[in-house]
Amino acid sequence: MEARASSPVRERAAVWVSMKLLNFELSKPCFAIELLGLGFTWDLHNSWRFVGLTINASDNTAVMTWIVGRHPAAMYSGCNLVFRGLKQIIVSPRDEELPLSEDTCVSGISKLIPDRTEIPEYRVKLQWDEGELFHLFIEFQSRRWIEVDAESAELIGVRGEKA
Repeated sequence: MEARASSPVRERAAVWVSMKLLNFELSKPCFAIELLGLGFTWDLHNSWRFVGLTINASDNTAVMTWIVGRHPAAMYSGCNLVFRGLKQIIVSPRDEELPLSEDTCVSGISKLIPDRTEIPEYRVKLQWDEGELFHLFIEFQSRRWIEVDAESAELIGVRGEKA
């Protein structure tokens, strides 16, 4: 029997691409409370109430949902932040001493350096270059936070009855 050399195993190289914020931006790169998009300023701290996070296995997306709380002139009754091409999502514990109502109020949204060896507060930057890798970090008054890495994030306004 003749010995044959096997073909070399091809390793898949990891290609890291920065998340694309498709139709919105943060009002500032760290600890923002507003998203700017769809011709509107979305003050997620003062005017909107977070109602939940859904992860969809069928299309590898995650959806964060807010409803309007106190903005009577708003043309939207809610909004969804849709993450497509979900790579990872991390949800921290909350401070159990605080009331559950604090889970509905955003205290800040930041772009984070993806390095998980540092605590989130040390992973923010004041300036980001185009194409630079980042995760989106949403922190709530309850001290719970959600860190997301995905291919893209899109802001979708929901029209309808005010909540």
